[in-house]
Amino acid sequence: MPRLSSSVLHRSAFVAALSLLIALLFSYSVLSPSAVAQESSKRLTNADIISMCSLGLSDDVIIAKIRSVSGSDGLNFDTSVDGLKSLKDAKVSDAVLKAMINPALPPTVVVSGAPMTPDPNLPPPEVGVYWKDGPTFALVQGRTLTQQKAGGRAASFFTNGIRSEHWDAVVEGPISANPVKDRRPIFYFYVPDGDTASDYVLLTLEKKSDHREFQVGSFGGLTGGKAGIKKEKQIPFRAEHAGVRIYKVTLDADLKPGEYAFFLGTGAQSNMSGGDLGASRSGGSASGKIYDFSIPQ
Repeated sequence: MPRLSSSVLHRSAFVAALSLLIALLFSYSVLSPSAVAQESSKRLTNADIISMCSLGLSDDVIIAKIRSVSGSDGLNFDTSVDGLKSLKDAKVSDAVLKAMINPALPPTVVVSGAPMTPDPNLPPPEVGVYWKDGPTFALVQGRTLTQQKAGGRAASFFTNGIRSEHWDAVVEGPISANPVKDRRPIFYFYVPDGDTASDYVLLTLEKKSDHREFQVGSFGGLTGGKAGIKKEKQIPFRAEHAGVRIYKVTLDADLKPGEYAFFLGTGAQSNMSGGDLGASRSGGSASGKIYDFSIPQ
């Protein structure tokens, strides 16, 4: 058998290699478009979002799907003006549209669990009246005012109705459980939302054997009737805004020993009906919160 020369062997090897290269190039040219199309079909598009919405999937599920795709290469959204218009026409929600425009997860907000340190110069942020007792704030215990009684009936009877009767609000106990040792104390109000210091009235309570009281209106007599606390029982004070819903309250004069209260009314005080003697009479009413205190001897 004749032996082939080395040049022939080299030529044959070159031809074989070239044929293999041509075959590989042909295979790539045929298969590459198919592979690209398959890869492209895995990317989320506007049509996929519309399809998921039509299935009734919630916004949370659709957004989670968008953000589960790794990197922007997995998304093929059209978020141009025309694209957004088509999506909106397909009932895609704004929340999903935002996720399509910016698929990145929102930053995590870390809320500190450390308690807020209150301002030592202000009372605690709890609705109420506080007395500034040196460096501390003493809470003046409040109560809801509900009891009332009629007064002056004897005088009205013996004068055949010429003298008027009156309605009195009743505060239980002859002495307050909140003693205030300063004759000119400084108070702080932490008011309910929507209220101001001008909604409060400082008044003198009339001391009885087992309770205290103040007049909330009168009816009958020659003058008919009227509602409200007597002016001579009210004590003026000055209120300075000291913080959010906080007012500093000061007095112009010392208080005498006795019983006092800040009254925050919440109910309408009805006018007393007058009219002819012996006519039907209606009572006054006053409801709300009262913060009573004593100035000791």
